Amino acid sequence: MKIMITGTETIVNPLQKSALNKKSLCDYVVNIASGCLHGCTFCYVPSTPSIRTQQKRLHQKGVDNPQLDWGKYLFIREEIPEKLERVLSRKRKWENTPSGKGVVLLCSGTDPYQNKQIAEITRQTIKVLIKHNKKIRILTRGLLWQNDLDILVNPNITLGMSIPCINDELLKKIEPKAPLSSDRYKALEKAYQANCRLYVAMAPTPPMMTLDDFRFNLDKFMQINPELIFWEPINARGSNGQRMVAAGLDFAQSVMTKKSWGETFIRQWEFIETAATELECLDKIHIWPDPSLKGFVNEEKINHWLYKPTIEKWN
Repeated sequence: MKIMITGTETIVNPLQKSALNKKSLCDYVVNIASGCLHGCTFCYVPSTPSIRTQQKRLHQKGVDNPQLDWGKYLFIREEIPEKLERVLSRKRKWENTPSGKGVVLLCSGTDPYQNKQIAEITRQTIKVLIKHNKKIRILTRGLLWQNDLDILVNPNITLGMSIPCINDELLKKIEPKAPLSSDRYKALEKAYQANCRLYVAMAPTPPMMTLDDFRFNLDKFMQINPELIFWEPINARGSNGQRMVAAGLDFAQSVMTKKSWGETFIRQWEFIETAATELECLDKIHIWPDPSLKGFVNEEKINHWLYKPTIEKWN
């Protein structure tokens, strides 16, 4: 599929329970669309059930290969704010696990600020969640949230940006259609000045990053005083290895075998903890370990991070 396919779709219930409490992100997710235009080569979303179970429907909409064509299709869910209002008005029981903390994540399977139409739906969705006094986590690579600071400066909202590293030349090859990493960082500086609650997803980090790279990036991130810095390296999952190879990324092979991937994960885990210790911010680092590391890493160390509550404080 060479052309971009866009359109709309409907969803019965926009509020879905999420297994991402394993990564201490949330207990619920709201996805404003299916598909994403950023086209990140490493993206794991196409290998998740949200795409794998919808392949027949996506084929009918003209998407040849929902896995390999990731970044070339987007189907927007325009009715989410209205449907979410109806769901929350009726909902009596609310999941609130120790690691998920009852938080609603926008979004897990797409970017809530990738274009103006989606940004407006996101804004209205946030208003509904605020009305119902829900805790909200925003995770984006987009920049359009800067237009919404009037509602985002809120103790029940934490705003996060995915920035694997501040390196425009490198990330433009890996995340070809996402905003420049330097622009994302500048946006976080603006949010910091506005007194937003902030966190950073330093993820996923490419395998060539050195200890000095981690020192540089953590030092920059600490200047905007995030409550938390999530971290994981690039992992080969589903079709993302093929997409990274197709994009001509030389490092792709180094994460496509379990042994080399495990070695990279362990090396960078040590790098980030060393750099964070030197910069006195180790308490803010939250590791996203992969259970597949068992056999490479002490199982107790992995289990320490799975379902571990973050240090964030919520009302």
